[in-house]
Amino acid sequence: MIPSKKLRRLISKKNKIQLEAFTWEKEFEKKIFKLLFEDKTLKDIFENGYNIGNCLLTSSCIFSLLDNASICSGKVEILKGTKNSINGDHVWIETDEYIIDTTLMVKIPINSIYSKYYNKEYTISPTFSPTDLNYDKEIYEKKNNPFKYYLELYDINKKP
Repeated sequence: MIPSKKLRRLISKKNKIQLEAFTWEKEFEKKIFKLLFEDKTLKDIFENGYNIGNCLLTSSCIFSLLDNASICSGKVEILKGTKNSINGDHVWIETDEYIIDTTLMVKIPINSIYSKYYNKEYTISPTFSPTDLNYDKEIYEKKNNPFKYYLELYDINKKP
């Protein structure tokens, strides 16, 4: 089973919520999994769980497929205390209709009660093409100098 699906089930159980109702549709997932990143597909990245803790990278890749979307940064209550999001820090995609979470592989309607768990602090814009990134370099830079790393990758546009 894909690690994101396991994580989604654990978070659903822990928080007594039903995230399974918002899993990506098969066609949407197929479209995403075909995307290339370096010498891998996103399917490879998701199947190995490399998307978990790399929401910025995967959101940026998927963002490039969507119209009228923005990348958002903020706190997600249901992720607080997880290994890669101790304080609930997270990045996701928003469209006019959905919150698309690349860690949990969910597509939550904006008007759903589940959208309240996503507290947007910033809307950010990539200053790069996803293919400009090197996956190993991203992990190294993020770990060793996260503030500088994020400043170089993104322009912070506005608060919600």
